Amino acid sequence: MAATQTFLDDLPAGLEHGRYVQYSVPDLPFEDHEFDLALCSHFLFTYTDQLSLAFHLATIEEMCRVAREARVFPLLKSYGGPSLHLEPEMDALREHGYQVEIRQVSYEFQRGGNRLLSISG
Repeated sequence: MAATQTFLDDLPAGLEHGRYVQYSVPDLPFEDHEFDLALCSHFLFTYTDQLSLAFHLATIEEMCRVAREARVFPLLKSYGGPSLHLEPEMDALREHGYQVEIRQVSYEFQRGGNRLLSISG
């Protein structure tokens, strides 16, 4: 069974039993470093044109607060092409003391979208 179908089958019971929760970024109700990994997929850089650099930074810093590592994928805008927020965001995160790395991944959801941003503090 595909992972997506497994998730969809489990969603109603998972919501009822608290395995899945819904909150809005950038404010998350979790303790510092409560998780090992926080993932953001097809949101931040995808919507570069709609979400400000300040929102991007606040969201990633909040992800880093609640997890030891944050990963953001892909690094492209929704219609392709590089996000104008990527370089300034990486610079700001480094200035705030985070370790920032771009990693190539073995899959490509959209043309050129085979890199992720890893941030740890």
